[in-house]
Amino acid sequence: MSRIIVDAIRNSSASSDGITLSSDGKVAFPNTSTGKILQVVTTTTNAAASYSITNAYENNSSNIYYLTALDTVITTTVANSKILISGSVFGESSAEDHRSGFVLSSELGGTLAPIDSLRGASNGNRGRMTSMMTAGYFSTNQDTTPSITHFTNLIYAPSQSAGIDITIRVGAVCTQSSKTFYLNRTVANGNAYDEEVGVSNITLMEVAA
Repeated sequence: MSRIIVDAIRNSSASSDGITLSSDGKVAFPNTSTGKILQVVTTTTNAAASYSITNAYENNSSNIYYLTALDTVITTTVANSKILISGSVFGESSAEDHRSGFVLSSELGGTLAPIDSLRGASNGNRGRMTSMMTAGYFSTNQDTTPSITHFTNLIYAPSQSAGIDITIRVGAVCTQSSKTFYLNRTVANGNAYDEEVGVSNITLMEVAA
């Protein structure tokens, strides 16, 4: 059996050890701040709301309609940290699901803009989305087929200072105009068993760079 006996491991150009091994066999990583979760902020809402989508998206940032109930603010604790974004949106659109999507944006230093790294790359007239609405299609029914669209482990790296407020916003978009997105409910809003209501959330984790 072969064995390497060392007390520490360090890159040849580094100024400190990356891994240390104690006499009792335990392994430690001295640079403990790297990759560490520094804080968690979440917004959860089960309130029903409707958002008018006046104009078709067509990659125009002015035609992103924000689901304000899910606006989530995180205040950074260190410089150049990363934001890990997860969440889900429950609801239904008056447009067909394949025409409805979401774009994640950030508001930083008073400037609101889509997060380009978290939507499709520019490619002609193709719609640049973070996610398309999960299909909840049933026959020709567009009034009582809600769905849940998930955002899972998306990394946003804005290169900011410590103590900066960052607002992550979920924008509803559509390839058609004059539509409505209904958050946490179906399009139909009666009192039938198949007109479900639900819950939506956004969770932000600040991760040390």
